Amino acid sequence: MKPKNVDKVRYEYFGGIAEVDDPPTLAFVDKTYMKELGYKNSLLWDGEDKYLSAPTEVHFSITNKCPLDCSYCAADSGEALSQELTTAELKEAIDVLVEMNVFHVALGGGEIFERSDAIEIAEYCRTKGIVPNCTINGYYMNPDLAQQCRIFGQINVSLDGIGENYNINRDTTNIFNKADKAIRMLVEAGNSVGINTVITRKNFDLLEEVVQYADKLNLKEVLFLRLKPAGRGRDVYVRYCTTHKQNKEFFPRLLKWAEKYSPNLQIDCSLVPHICYHEPSKEIMNLFGIEGCTGANVLLGVRPDGYINACSHYPEYYQNIFQLPEMWNKDQHFTLFREREITDVSCTECSYFSICRGGCPLFSLFLKDDFNVPDPECPVLLEKKEQKVELL
Repeated sequence: MKPKNVDKVRYEYFGGIAEVDDPPTLAFVDKTYMKELGYKNSLLWDGEDKYLSAPTEVHFSITNKCPLDCSYCAADSGEALSQELTTAELKEAIDVLVEMNVFHVALGGGEIFERSDAIEIAEYCRTKGIVPNCTINGYYMNPDLAQQCRIFGQINVSLDGIGENYNINRDTTNIFNKADKAIRMLVEAGNSVGINTVITRKNFDLLEEVVQYADKLNLKEVLFLRLKPAGRGRDVYVRYCTTHKQNKEFFPRLLKWAEKYSPNLQIDCSLVPHICYHEPSKEIMNLFGIEGCTGANVLLGVRPDGYINACSHYPEYYQNIFQLPEMWNKDQHFTLFREREITDVSCTECSYFSICRGGCPLFSLFLKDDFNVPDPECPVLLEKKEQKVELL
C-alpha cells in the first residue's frame, strides 16, 4: 500500500522515483521498494538504460524581460524575446511535461513577474500535478502578490550581498531594499523562501553575511551558484570567477556555516569538483544527491520561445519543447551530455569520477573550447599539474 506522504511515482529502469511531500523529496528507489509500494512490473525494468525516462525538473524561462541589467546575467536578460510563448502555448508546453511525468518546473527568466500570467501558469502546473518553483529578483513584489506566491513549492530571491554589497557582482541598480522587502513579504505570507547567491571572487568573503541574513529571517535555504560563463557572464568571467585558493576554501566554510546557522545550504552541480577536493564521504554525497552534471537526464532547459537544451546555461538551443517526447531518447544534443567522453586519466582515475563526472562541461567548453576535457578549474587536477611541474 502506498504511504500517505507519497504524492507521485514514476517508473524508471532501476525501479522508480517517488515524490514525498514531507519533507519535500524525490526518492530514487529500487524495484523491490516499488513493489512494496504496490506497483507492478514495468517494461522499463527489462532495459538497461543509463538515463531517466524524462527529466525530473525542467528549468523553464518564461520571459527574457527583466528590469535589471546585471553584468553577469547568464540568460542575457533585458528585453523580451520576439516570439515568447503565449499563455495558451505555455500551458500546452506544461501538458507535454505532464505526459512525460515531470515532477518539478522551475520558472525563471528574466524576471517572471514581468508576465502578468506567471501565477496563472504556476496554478496550471499545480492542477496538472507538477510542483512549480521559481526564482525572482523581488522587484515587483507586493503583499497581494506574496499571498498568491503560496502556489509555489519554493520561491527563491536572488541576493549576492547584503545592503550596499547587493550590487557587488551586478553593476546595476542596487535594489537591495526591494529584494529585502520582497523576502519579508513572502515569509509573512507563509511561503517557503530561500536565496540564490552567485559566488564570485568579489563577494566570496561576504558570503557568510548572506547566510546570517537568511538565518535571521528563518529562510529555508541558501543555494550557492557558481558564476557561469554564459550570456553576459562570458564577458566578465575572467575578472569575476573565483580563484583557485577560494575554490579550495569554499567547502570548509560551507561546513562551518552549516553547523552555525539553520538554513539548508545547497550547491549547484558545477561546484561538485570543489567539494570532491576535500574527499567527503561518497555515501553521504549520494544520499543528498550531490553529483556532477545532470543535463539531459535529471534536468532540462527551456527558453521563453520554447526552444530546449540539456542545460539552461548551454549556449545553443534546439527545436522546441513540443518535440521533446520524440527528442528525449535520440537527439544528438542530449547524447552529447549523456555520453561525454573524458579521456584524461588524471580525471577518470579519480575515486570521485563516478560522482563528479569530470565537472561542468560548460567551463570546459568556455575555457578550453573542448566539451570533453575535465573542468579546467577542478582543484584536484590543478594541484596534480602543480605537483608535476615541481617534479620537473
